[in-house]
Amino acid sequence: MAHIFIVNENTIPFHLKYKFAGTGAREYKGEFLRNNNIELEGKRTETLLISMIADISRVKKGDSVLFYLQQGKDHEGMFFGSFKVAEEPFLCNDNFLYKEGLHKNLIFRVQLIPDKVYSKGITERECLDSLDGITHPSQMCWSLIYRKLKGNRGCTMITNYEYDQIMKKLAEKNSNEYINTNNFDYDATNTRIIASDKEYKYTGKKESLDIKDRFLYKRKEAHLQAYILQNLFDIDCLKVSRDKITWIGNEVSCGVGMQSIDICFVQENEKEANISICELKAGQPKEYIKYQLQKYIEWIKDYIVPTYNKKVIINQIIVAQKPLNRTKEMYKSIRNYLTCTSEQLAINPIKYIKYEIKDNNIFFDEVKVDE
Repeated sequence: MAHIFIVNENTIPFHLKYKFAGTGAREYKGEFLRNNNIELEGKRTETLLISMIADISRVKKGDSVLFYLQQGKDHEGMFFGSFKVAEEPFLCNDNFLYKEGLHKNLIFRVQLIPDKVYSKGITERECLDSLDGITHPSQMCWSLIYRKLKGNRGCTMITNYEYDQIMKKLAEKNSNEYINTNNFDYDATNTRIIASDKEYKYTGKKESLDIKDRFLYKRKEAHLQAYILQNLFDIDCLKVSRDKITWIGNEVSCGVGMQSIDICFVQENEKEANISICELKAGQPKEYIKYQLQKYIEWIKDYIVPTYNKKVIINQIIVAQKPLNRTKEMYKSIRNYLTCTSEQLAINPIKYIKYEIKDNNIFFDEVKVDE
């Protein structure tokens, strides 16, 4: 699993020296996670911050991180990497390094350790526009192409296939030689990462990003998404097998029409990959949801399935409140709306996962067709 974090010429030295990545917005803080008496100004402010928490909550220990350096006066936008996530994401309310020159309100952070950090980056054109070696549209880096169209994700996931392709290009650009050190700095003159003989310690405060209390208070769809991303490994009814989860995405863009999958995750073994697409609803889902799922499936068939050299099983999942009687009838009528089974691809019937809140806890369970 890999993620792209956006940096600029001012922030990248701090990220490299102190080995962290982060995201945030304006001057907003995270106290609202601990105090339900705090109401944020603006209708969309809390949704924005919760979406950022969801973004960083899909980042897990051991995942890979690449930096995207925004275009400067003397260079194109460039990708550098790769680091590994050292620990689970955290809240940085003291905004460590802000006054030292970071000047970015990055309150949602992860710490990093070196993996394969190359000196020379690859340009945005080389990564996203070049058709060198491309024989099918699925081989293009759609996660980042769509991010550019939307222009609003400071922490973006990319598929494992896309990560491998970017790393291949980085290796070729650097003659397969990466920087063999634990300490780094940024050479602005030559737009390169360089080895450093000085070690910088990250000493900022680290607080929990647990979204549970705020979800119980607000009960909104954005909060539900963040909660599931923080607890996915423990929600057994969402998983379709015992295989390891190898990829997690949220707001997964799947077309220039800006449609996106609320949560998508992959479980796989050597013979097959289960791709689960989850559509979340804070209330009762409507019949139109079947058309949303159909759009997602068509995109996955065209752009994701061809990148696998094994059988792919697509699982359709609705996550919503306990269904009312009319919702149960609707679910029965659409459950088998789009299914298929072949040697290379299978599409399973829609599964309905209800969530209920009892005694300040959240419970998930599958709704059976004959209930």
